[in-house]
Amino acid sequence: MISFLTGFMDYKNSISKKVMRRDKIDPGTFSILEPGWWVLHAAAIAGIFLLARRMQRQ
Repeated sequence: MISFLTGFMDYKNSISKKVMRRDKIDPGTFSILEPGWWVLHAAAIAGIFLLARRMQRQ
């Protein structure tokens, strides 16, 4: 009975991952190359640049 429930939970988990498109293989170290990380880094670099320009003018 318990093995049936754990198997059912694994099945539900795999369906939810497929729906949310998280069923792909983890690329490991190169997961930082995904588009979300590039956007985050670009925004952070631009923010630091703008902060430095604002501090320079004062």
